[in-house]
Amino acid sequence: MNRKLCAFLLLAWIPAFAGMTMAAEKSIFVADSVVENNRFTIERIERYLSGISTIVSDFTQVAPDGSLTNGKFYMSRPGKMRWQYNPPTPVLMVSSGTELIFYDYELEQLSHIPLDGSLISFLAQDKITFGGDVGITHFENEASAIRIEVAQKDKPTEGKLMLEFSDKPLTLRNMVVTDATGQTTTVALQNAKFGSEIDPELFVFKDPRKRKR
Repeated sequence: MNRKLCAFLLLAWIPAFAGMTMAAEKSIFVADSVVENNRFTIERIERYLSGISTIVSDFTQVAPDGSLTNGKFYMSRPGKMRWQYNPPTPVLMVSSGTELIFYDYELEQLSHIPLDGSLISFLAQDKITFGGDVGITHFENEASAIRIEVAQKDKPTEGKLMLEFSDKPLTLRNMVVTDATGQTTTVALQNAKFGSEIDPELFVFKDPRKRKR
């Protein structure tokens, strides 16, 4: 199993391009005029995302090398997420709000990754705003899709997250992550249900290794 398939949720942890100047870092964000000219649509997206209490969705993931995997995605705002990969991908990722737990069933390895100040938890924040800690690096409004890409303002070269929406009605359908090296991973949501009740136990990690003892 290629574990790069799961890299999209682990972006922004390995700094790259450390030699870039501050001027070069700032240049990745769109001009203020772009934000102002699209203010209505941007605020509409902020209201839509902030209004989603939960998401339950199947997903298909395309890794940078073209490999495919799929699974189930759960999110409960604020802070809770679960990415359950289907076999043969032996990976589970769970967030209870403060950290992401990454578990590899095959290797029986457990990793704890802090969520504070990262793009990993952007969608699960209590209120979504494209300002403050994140800035817009790309905005596109076409007849068939709206795309908005963001990066952390204090770590602009360590990863970007693009959200793609269909319109009328506005619906989140894809996420595209670009890591620090420029490689992209696409996650397509399928059969998504918004606002449905989710068992809180899904966001509690239960270590499989303890059951073997």
